[in-house]
Amino acid sequence: MSKIKELREQAQTVLTEATSLRDGITDKTPAEEARAANDKFDTLMDQYDGLVRDADREERAATAQREAEERREQEERAQREQNRPGQDESRHQPEGDVSEEYREAFRQYLANGADLSEMDREARAALRGGAREVRTQTSGTGAQGGFLVPTTLAGFINVAAAAHGPMMDGQIATEINLANGAPFDLPTVDDTAEEAKPHAEGEEGVDDDSGDIELGKTTLLAYALVTPWIKWSFELAQDSAFGFEPLLGKLIGERIGRKGNAWLTTGSGNNQPLGFVTGAPVGHVATATDAITFDEIFDLEHSVDPAYRGGPKVRYQMHDQSVKALRKLKDGNGRYLWSDGDVTKGVPATLNGRPVSFNQAMAQIGAGTKPIAYGDFSEYYVRKVGNPLLGVAREKFFPNLGIMGVHRIDGAPAQTKAIKVLQMKAA
Repeated sequence: MSKIKELREQAQTVLTEATSLRDGITDKTPAEEARAANDKFDTLMDQYDGLVRDADREERAATAQREAEERREQEERAQREQNRPGQDESRHQPEGDVSEEYREAFRQYLANGADLSEMDREARAALRGGAREVRTQTSGTGAQGGFLVPTTLAGFINVAAAAHGPMMDGQIATEINLANGAPFDLPTVDDTAEEAKPHAEGEEGVDDDSGDIELGKTTLLAYALVTPWIKWSFELAQDSAFGFEPLLGKLIGERIGRKGNAWLTTGSGNNQPLGFVTGAPVGHVATATDAITFDEIFDLEHSVDPAYRGGPKVRYQMHDQSVKALRKLKDGNGRYLWSDGDVTKGVPATLNGRPVSFNQAMAQIGAGTKPIAYGDFSEYYVRKVGNPLLGVAREKFFPNLGIMGVHRIDGAPAQTKAIKVLQMKAA
């Protein structure tokens, strides 16, 4: 029993006793007895008033404390929403973890089969922030049963996506993570052909429009990737000891990673991203339909302007099957161009000293294909909208559950001279 309730019940008991005592005084009550009764009545009413004051004081204190806690929760939630992935409009994935409160609420959401009525009030309140973020990222009616995944789960998804597609890896391309899917204009400019001019003492600067910047732009949108329904048992969902995050992250991340990487690699740019293979110029055409020489690797490298050959994201990309052929290439001194690196020390595989990303969305060596790309992939921009969303269906798969992942992305090269492809001879 709360202290406030206890005080009010005590006050009511005293009031009942005082009222009964007063009602017992009649015209026939002896004066001395009546005087004693009235004194006792006054004493009881003083006690009653004190109990009421104490109860009111406790209630005001509890109300003030509750209001202060609600304000603090609102402020903390606003801070979490500000720090949650997708809220920082910068080129980098926002840092900072979603609170343990939200993470536990999300776990309860899955364990209860997306039945919000089975969750406690605090957990439902923690998820409301996620629902609001869904609405900010969606045009139209907003989300129906979807919530932003906690940062920890998003990390598993992003790692799995990157493992199954290098273009989904923020360490390879330049990643822009925005809070919503509104069109984003990316300015582009290539100034590699311009240079300063000598100046003689006393001369004025030349103003003949020769130094003007020709500024272009690439507009990045937000195309939705949706995984197939992933069905799983309600027994697994209710197992509180089961690790949701690694499994869901792996399943959803793999699916998002494969398709997202394919879009960002060979996408047509028509209602989907413009892939780097599609948007890149041909740097060299091989003399054969099914073989590549050492000289042709060099020709591809040097087709890229030197300004785009020195950055940390300069690399090759190719299909795993293309690697089999390149492992046999030697330079003029009989040294192999390919090095497998050392995975135990984090040393990547290299071709002619440059890192290589295995990209299964690229074509294999064959007549007319474009099996190898080389250049500075920091000049390819991948736009993402926050972190992936999860939708959970109960009735559709009852008694089991279905989970679907949704992510919105786009991508395009900001500078077409930065990446070049090698094309095989046509048949």
